Amino acid sequence: MVYEDKRNWPEYNEKLVRRGWFYLSTGFLEHWDKELEDMNRGKNGRPFKYPETFIQFSGLMYTFLRLPYSQLEGYLQALSGFIPELRSADYT
Repeated sequence: MVYEDKRNWPEYNEKLVRRGWFYLSTGFLEHWDKELEDMNRGKNGRPFKYPETFIQFSGLMYTFLRLPYSQLEGYLQALSGFIPELRSADYT
């Protein structure tokens, strides 16, 4: 019996390409202030400085790009043109 490959390779490849959009998406930058506002509403103590989606993005960059902490810090500081608060971001 001969197996016939019925996969749509262009469609499959496009799905793989789109998967990368999630990992490298900087969409969190668009909602930075709103997300922080929501996170800090009614919070006692020191307010959160970075939104949860930023922390997740940083974790993805560290995990998938295998950047050492200092290089990750530089990468994130490069985003400070969009979000000034990132100038003070460090790996600690």
